[in-house]
Amino acid sequence: MQALKSLSFLIILFSLPFCSAGQQSKHAKSRSATDSTQIVAIIDNWQKAWNSHDMHAFANLFHEDGIWVLWNGKVWKGRTTIEEGLAEVHKTIFRNSTQKKQIEEITFVGAEAAVVRLHSTLTGDERYPDKVVESRNLLVITKRKNIWKIGWGQNTRFPEFTNK
Repeated sequence: MQALKSLSFLIILFSLPFCSAGQQSKHAKSRSATDSTQIVAIIDNWQKAWNSHDMHAFANLFHEDGIWVLWNGKVWKGRTTIEEGLAEVHKTIFRNSTQKKQIEEITFVGAEAAVVRLHSTLTGDERYPDKVVESRNLLVITKRKNIWKIGWGQNTRFPEFTNK
């Protein structure tokens, strides 16, 4: 009887790491799916904010110390600067613009960081009437205090539009 109890104990003992690893894997996949959903929501909200020309909502997608690198190389540091800069151009060249984002890749580089690559099309840019301006965005989206926001981003226009 004692041998049977010892054998049962050993089976349970050696099974625990496998159960634990399986549960951890399940939780990691669940967390990743939840995090991916939240990141996709950021991109959806970006598009909505841009298309409604609500630059306060747009800037709020960034962390307070977020950074945005424009296609021309200028760097905007901080949510307030991003909001003010975009609000200004949405009064002029982007006032009738519409932007569509397509996620090309989301790569998690840690539990609280992801790199996101997007393809962007912009219509209504007054500098390019009747043209679709294409660009690629690269974002670093991080989780702070359990909230995902953009920490850093860059816009790179396709060559056709960089020399105008």
